[in-house]
Amino acid sequence: MTETGPNQPRLAPKRGDEDFAVFRDEGIYYADKTQFLKPLFSGTGSRLLLLRPRRFGKTLTMSTLRRFLEIDFQNPGDTSRQQELFRGLKVTEDREFCEEHMGRYPVVSLSLKGVKGTGFVEAYRSLAGTISKLAQDFRWLDGPELEEDERDFLNMLIKYKYLRDPACIDYVGQSLSFLCRLLRKRFSNGRKPVLLVDEYDVPLQKAAVGGYYEPMSELIGSLLGDVLKTNDDICKGILTGCLRATKEGIFTGLNNLSIDTVLTRRSSLCTAIGFTPAEVRTMFDYYGLGKFYEKAREWYDGYCIGGEDLFCPWDVASYVEALSDDADPDTLEPESYWNNSSNTPVIREHMPHLNSDDADRMEVLLAGGNIEAEVDEGMSYGTISMNNLSSSQFWNILLYTGYLTLAKRGSRRTHELRIPNEEVRSCFRYNISGYYKGKSEYVTLARKLIDQLLAGDAVNAARSLRTLLRGFVSLRDNATKAPHENFYHGFLNGLLAAAGDNISVFKSQAEAGSGYADIIFSSYDESSAVVIEVKYASDAKAGLQDLASKAIAQIEEKGYAAGLCSEGSDRVIECGIAFRGRNCAVRCKELLPEVDEE
Repeated sequence: MTETGPNQPRLAPKRGDEDFAVFRDEGIYYADKTQFLKPLFSGTGSRLLLLRPRRFGKTLTMSTLRRFLEIDFQNPGDTSRQQELFRGLKVTEDREFCEEHMGRYPVVSLSLKGVKGTGFVEAYRSLAGTISKLAQDFRWLDGPELEEDERDFLNMLIKYKYLRDPACIDYVGQSLSFLCRLLRKRFSNGRKPVLLVDEYDVPLQKAAVGGYYEPMSELIGSLLGDVLKTNDDICKGILTGCLRATKEGIFTGLNNLSIDTVLTRRSSLCTAIGFTPAEVRTMFDYYGLGKFYEKAREWYDGYCIGGEDLFCPWDVASYVEALSDDADPDTLEPESYWNNSSNTPVIREHMPHLNSDDADRMEVLLAGGNIEAEVDEGMSYGTISMNNLSSSQFWNILLYTGYLTLAKRGSRRTHELRIPNEEVRSCFRYNISGYYKGKSEYVTLARKLIDQLLAGDAVNAARSLRTLLRGFVSLRDNATKAPHENFYHGFLNGLLAAAGDNISVFKSQAEAGSGYADIIFSSYDESSAVVIEVKYASDAKAGLQDLASKAIAQIEEKGYAAGLCSEGSDRVIECGIAFRGRNCAVRCKELLPEVDEE
């Protein structure tokens, strides 16, 4: 942990600000990862592409490295600021490394995570603004040693009102090479500059989805290509992102590029980004929240990188913050913090294109199993189009962005993948729900289904469900394997959540009676309620009606509906639903509450 110190404030983790200096200056909890600065800077070659899932701490890692390396431009040789920031941290135990590298390098640090636009011109102007802001930090380079054309170039970069004109695209493309050249010139007797580019692939991902990939690829290739390839003006270049894209022009001819991905067998950096179980337990104990660790492990653990077990830091920090702020943390359930911060709609947008094999894989994942998938580490962003996305590319994107993780390494490029934890499993269900919300015909039919269940109309409810199954699981054409219960549970969750405007209460896996009911929902006025138990027929000869009846028997045996009666519902519908393939059976039984005689 960061040793925040006995006299420093006991602050909750800071998630919004990813500047290492802010963490240290304000006494914010910091899991000490500084022992990885040495292998990150000195042990990976002159060019490094470091790929990790979203919200895993890439930006804070880059900020930490920058703060460690960056020279004091006003007072070169003065490392007092670094000594203050890193006092007591693990990196200072390596005195030789610190004396050699701490505060010794000009650093050009750029984040592309905010570059976006609905079209190329808008995205270009977003990038131009980012470059202009960076250049303003180096206006002090303007001095008598500059040539006139160099001074003009620098002033052009600084003035966004000029740079925003697409006619200035060449200035943007050459900006990083230019700034590094000026720094090399200013510090000719010292160290070459270090280039740090965080989230290099965000503009490419946005462009691929927005339909302007080709011009953005050319621009990013110009921005990063020259400065990384043959440029002798930098000693180290480090890029972070989610996806490796070796077919991109920016990497063409870059023979000295080291790549560390989620599939790297073993590296010195496998636990540099992400929280280990020991680090998470230490954090929870620090805040007096040790009893919640197992719940955090169930929801946010499970990522495998280099054979190491890792938590998503964003989730852990969010959960600790929520627990610390809540007046009654014992009643606080974990949330899908990671999904709520996502801007990757790939699951939802690919739903209409899923084939029967994909559907089988999806059901296996939702049931907690592993799937086999061919992993293409050279996938290009230029192929990421929802209309052209292949099945293999779909599963690849889910792996690299953090929706899936490595379960078992296979031969060559085929590996077993799995959903890492309960939070991401809920993300799958959420995106299925989002898909339905975008399909008015499904929403209308799902609302009719809700009304039919509230009325106890089993016959018509079954008809509606069969129609929805055929629509959703064009998914399941020609599938031969029987779906798992969890798949159908997620299917119903998505439907009811998408069409739930006419219900007031919706609970999944709700504690009820002596167990957990699959689904509970109430009418808008809460006068009626439905308890659903889901079953699936693994045996092709099993009778669906009999299985639905067994589901009702379980509801009664476990007392799932008793609480709803006592809470004031005028009527409760016990509903058993049995599934097999695209077929189903529905049984309903009305339970009337007992009325006390006066």
